[in-house]
Amino acid sequence: MDEPIFIPITTENPEELQELVRRTDPSLTFLRHLHSMGTTCRTLLVAQGDQQRILKIRQTSNNVWDDTYFYYEIHALRRVAERNLTNVTHLIQEYQTDTHHAILKSYAEGTPLNTIDHERLLKDQAFIKKLDELYLKLHLAGIARIYFQPRKIVIAPNDELILVDLSTCIVNTETGISMFSREMRSDSRFITRLEKAARKAAKAAA
Repeated sequence: MDEPIFIPITTENPEELQELVRRTDPSLTFLRHLHSMGTTCRTLLVAQGDQQRILKIRQTSNNVWDDTYFYYEIHALRRVAERNLTNVTHLIQEYQTDTHHAILKSYAEGTPLNTIDHERLLKDQAFIKKLDELYLKLHLAGIARIYFQPRKIVIAPNDELILVDLSTCIVNTETGISMFSREMRSDSRFITRLEKAARKAAKAAA
């Protein structure tokens, strides 16, 4: 029996991406590539029956740096499941072979923040209040280092905010309370800076 052809994880070829998906789970169908800037893993939109999911897949390597961020997300997703958190993506399944490691996550319907005028929203006090509530919910569940990038936040049809990428997040039991507390304070300072900028913008517009 012939060995399967090696497919680099950096591929942009839809047929090769479909083959990667098939090898991971034959029940999944590749739909499209979501994050072309990724270099250590591929973030793919897939179909599982009539449901859309997110499949993040990486090649197994000895690169500890790559491992760190993949496992950060896995630990955070497990905590999300333990606490049954809303407004954040959920882990569906984890796959691991000799060559690849992948996670299947829920897909959030809505508008990714990076596709609209997010700079304006980051000066809107009502939006920042929702973002603050999301950060607080995660902090209370023991998740911190919520590195803000517009592509990581989706505005759902009901205007709720959904965090769809936890790859930088840390969990207090995996990292220790000291590191967690430091990163939680850093998250809080980020929200405080947004609040100050929003108040300044509102005052200037009055």
